[in-house]
Amino acid sequence: MITALCYLYLLSLWGFKYGTSGFSFLFVVHQTFELPGERFREQAFFIICCFKNFCGVNVLNVFKDSQVAQRYDWYYQTSLGASVDRIEKALILEFLNQIHSREMLELGCGTGHWTHFFCEEGFQVTGVDESEAMLEQARLKDIAGARFLQADASNLPFPDQYFPVISAITLFDFVDHPNPVFDEIERLLKPGGYLLCGWLNGRSELGKKKDDHNTYRHARFYTPAEVRQFLGRFGRPQLSYGVYYAPDFELLDGTEFQSSVEPSFIASLVQKI
Repeated sequence: MITALCYLYLLSLWGFKYGTSGFSFLFVVHQTFELPGERFREQAFFIICCFKNFCGVNVLNVFKDSQVAQRYDWYYQTSLGASVDRIEKALILEFLNQIHSREMLELGCGTGHWTHFFCEEGFQVTGVDESEAMLEQARLKDIAGARFLQADASNLPFPDQYFPVISAITLFDFVDHPNPVFDEIERLLKPGGYLLCGWLNGRSELGKKKDDHNTYRHARFYTPAEVRQFLGRFGRPQLSYGVYYAPDFELLDGTEFQSSVEPSFIASLVQKI
């Protein structure tokens, strides 16, 4: 593993220096060394993101990079990514079942991964993201019931009290200044409307070790208490939890060891008073 990652390091630096996509080397190294799939691919993805930073791409804006955007959904094709996805979607679905309106504004829609899920559940979704590179990937999916708009989540071109449902799945973890976004949500959300969010838990194993990951290093994870404090301005929030990582990042959901660690994913729903 260490030898392979060293090769990946050198090859990626060479690729980015001379204009070749470092991502292409990921598959060469993986096939050459016949390494275990998911953990290697996940670590390599973050390593390459790090090299992109060294070559001039700001980590805080890593999702604006076209190569990152093109491969963003690749994680969900791994067995670990698929398992995490199922857990998170099950939590979000429980909250969706409480919502009767089917018109949604999705903030931070990215490549449309969650947009597709929302539309499958019968929602008409307006997806908003700052990254045109991510939106290009979302549009390529041709998701029925979705439209996409490049815009700043703190300054959106919609009238007051326009949407009955607003979602933001792991958006606030990557926002430098969340309060202006919450102000905009409060302006746009109809009275009695719902705000549905996903968060990364600062008390989880992922939160404790986020500085080891170049994508998460500059992110801001929140505790359940902080989530409740943010959402208290709208009403009384409901929270649910999943993705229980062990210290070695083995998934413990549904096992007898689940209660020994903090969950990494927090789902929340609040109805605007």
